[in-house]
Amino acid sequence: MYQVIIFALLFAGISSGFITFRIMGMRMAPHFGVLILALIATAANIMSGNVTLNYIAVALQILTGISAYTQFLPVLRDSFQTAPLYACHLSTVTVAAVLAAASVPL
Repeated sequence: MYQVIIFALLFAGISSGFITFRIMGMRMAPHFGVLILALIATAANIMSGNVTLNYIAVALQILTGISAYTQFLPVLRDSFQTAPLYACHLSTVTVAAVLAAASVPL
């Protein structure tokens, strides 16, 4: 159930991330790459239901949230006036990372 919601959040993160990617340039390329890999792994996980693939998808989803902050923080230090543009994307990938951590079966 969580993985379907995370898939929707990552898909929304692609569009909001593309807007920020166009504004910031190639500085966001590592985060955008991880976001696309997480989306592909999540789709494969939903279709197959494999436990190993679930852990790979969750790891990529959490890495997406981490990479967003590591890529955005240096930019926000330099140009704080554009910070509201990135709030949508940061909140989307943060919720996806939190739900990914919650979706891991214990």
